[in-house]
Amino acid sequence: MATIIAIYTHQGLELPEALRTVAFLLLGIQTGTSVNADTLERAAQWPLSILCLAITVGLIVWACTVYYARFRDWDGPTALFASLPGALSLVILLAGSSGADMRRVTIAQSIRLFFLIAALPALIKYISPQHVSGNSAAVMGSAWEIAVLVVASAAAGLLFARLKIPAGLILGPSLVSAGLGMTGIVHGAAPNSILVPANIILGVMIGLRFKGISLAELRVDFSGGLAGFMIAMVIAIAGAAITSAVADLPLALTLLAFAPGGLEAMTIMAFALNLDPAYVAAHQVARYIGMVLLMPAVTNYVLNRAASVDKPLGVESD
Repeated sequence: MATIIAIYTHQGLELPEALRTVAFLLLGIQTGTSVNADTLERAAQWPLSILCLAITVGLIVWACTVYYARFRDWDGPTALFASLPGALSLVILLAGSSGADMRRVTIAQSIRLFFLIAALPALIKYISPQHVSGNSAAVMGSAWEIAVLVVASAAAGLLFARLKIPAGLILGPSLVSAGLGMTGIVHGAAPNSILVPANIILGVMIGLRFKGISLAELRVDFSGGLAGFMIAMVIAIAGAAITSAVADLPLALTLLAFAPGGLEAMTIMAFALNLDPAYVAAHQVARYIGMVLLMPAVTNYVLNRAASVDKPLGVESD
């Protein structure tokens, strides 16, 4: 909220790339240290849950694309890229080469994430208040353990990023910190002294998505972005409810995992709401990797199909 206020009061804000990297690495550590034996036992339920997530994401993209194209009269590429849940950097990259209206895509994506973060905690607390009680994990007290955890996890994250593994800056530290905890090399969760700064940086990153969007532009496309968010949330809630019943998981947990937000924001929210961050992160990573692998091909198919529909009858392509 402070970042958005600063943007629209014409304060010059920049976030160095180094701080973004540090925030992602620390978030990966935060996620990995939450993994324990109970997490591994529950992991047997995850494949079915991830399958349901994939179906839900597909329905969200289809429904939002249809809404933007038919009821907002947006062109095909703009409607498609405004509908993709999460993986904003990939969405922007693909949208930029497709002729999509980048202003509308950015506004729709930013509004979706903003309302998701603003509304989802209250919704989850209303649905299942018994799960929202604050994180009570024991915090490690040894400076040596903290040093080993940070150095090893950061090295893994930077290596994964260099190898261009999807979500590598988060996935690498998550795997290493989980391994260090499960093998008994470190004990307890990472302390707030290294996690609170990462959460603050993440909040600034989310607010900065509104940079470059004027208030006039925001007013024009605000209703469309809000409607897209509502459509996505209705489908996400339905998918989460079905998965909760089928896989015997708490609805609050599946809803957070299925929410059409970003990996970083949803994982942070899992900690804030005392929900299983490993489950949420696993599903958000699966969605992110699926989009990274599939979206270029899907995008090419959809755009070629749109072009063939728009082409006049009897006109041959070169």
